[in-house]
This record gives sequence, C-alpha cells and structure tokens, in this order.
Amino acid sequence: MENTMKKILTLSLIFASLMSFEVGAATKARNLNSSSMSSVVVQKALASGVTFTTNQVQYQLVSGGRAILKSNNSVAARSANSSTSNLWSDEHGHFLLSIGAGGQSANNSLRSSGVNFNQIAYSPDNKNVVILSGYILVKIRPTYSAEAIAATYNINLVENFNDISYAWYRVNSGQDIFAIAQNLSGHAGTESAEVELVRQKTLR
Repeated sequence: MENTMKKILTLSLIFASLMSFEVGAATKARNLNSSSMSSVVVQKALASGVTFTTNQVQYQLVSGGRAILKSNNSVAARSANSSTSNLWSDEHGHFLLSIGAGGQSANNSLRSSGVNFNQIAYSPDNKNVVILSGYILVKIRPTYSAEAIAATYNINLVENFNDISYAWYRVNSGQDIFAIAQNLSGHAGTESAEVELVRQKTLR
C-alpha cells in the first residue's frame, strides 16, 4: 500500500511539472509570436520613410497600415480585417488595426470600395501605435486668417478657434497630409502645424 502511494505521489509530481513546462512553453511561444508581430510594425514603419512630430514626439507612418471602425460591416471591410489578409492585426477602442499583406495597393483598393479608414503610425520612443485623425491642428499668427490659409493649400477648414488662434483643417482625398502639414509649418502665417492623433496604445 505504501509503495502504491509513493508511485501515485511520484506520478502526480511528474505530471504537475510536465503541465507547468507545457504552460510555460505556450506562454513563451505567445510572447515570441507577439514580439515577431511587433517587429512587422517596426519594419513597415521604417519602410514608409515618412516621419512626423506631434506634441514633441516623433512618429513613423506604418506602410500599409490602417485603422477601420469596428462598426463597418461592409464586405470589403470584413475582408480587410480578416487575419488571412493581414501581416499584423490588433484592436483598440472602436478600431480594428491591421497591416495588409497587399500594402499600399490594398489600401487604395479599400478606398475605391468605399471603405473609410485612418492611417496608423508608430513611435520608436514610446513603442506606441497611434491612429491618425486625418486633421491638422494649426496655430495661426494674428495677422493671418484661417480661411486664407485653407484657400492657399486647397484644404478644408473644419473649425476655427479665433480667440486662441488655432484652426483645424482636413485634407482632401488624394492630398498628402504630411506634405501639407510640413508646408503649413513653414508658412509665414503659422506658428506650428501638427498632424492630429486619435488615440494610442502600447505595442504588444
């Protein structure tokens, strides 16, 4: 009887240590997978070659990256959010984030299908992925008007805060938001121009 109890106890200990090894191995695999997925974001951010600064933090545009509202149930949006067509995906708030395997051409096809999405960017310093709002926040010098600046760059004046000399602009389809923000920054009538962000999350 005593030998039987020893055998049961020994088997129980072996089984417990095997289980803990398997759980540990699974956790390690998930972490490695997560790390490899994060490296895709970093690689695509470097590949874009587009950098910009907002609130004194530098960001890199993620090539082929997009943020689609979860509420968009169109066939094209569902297809874009499918894991089989993405190199990386995540979710944050009301958005599904992804990097499409088809890169920029896939994003152009999405737009042609009527799917609205926001671009995403990566901060090397904070290790955050951010969603771009599509707006530019501009501080305007007192002698210039928000309307005149909108006309100069053929952009849409969304909101004008005259009392604090700030204005929000939105670019038109096909316009390069980063090039326009850079041009606005160098305009004699502005003190600053920054691409606005919707939200951010830590890359996992």
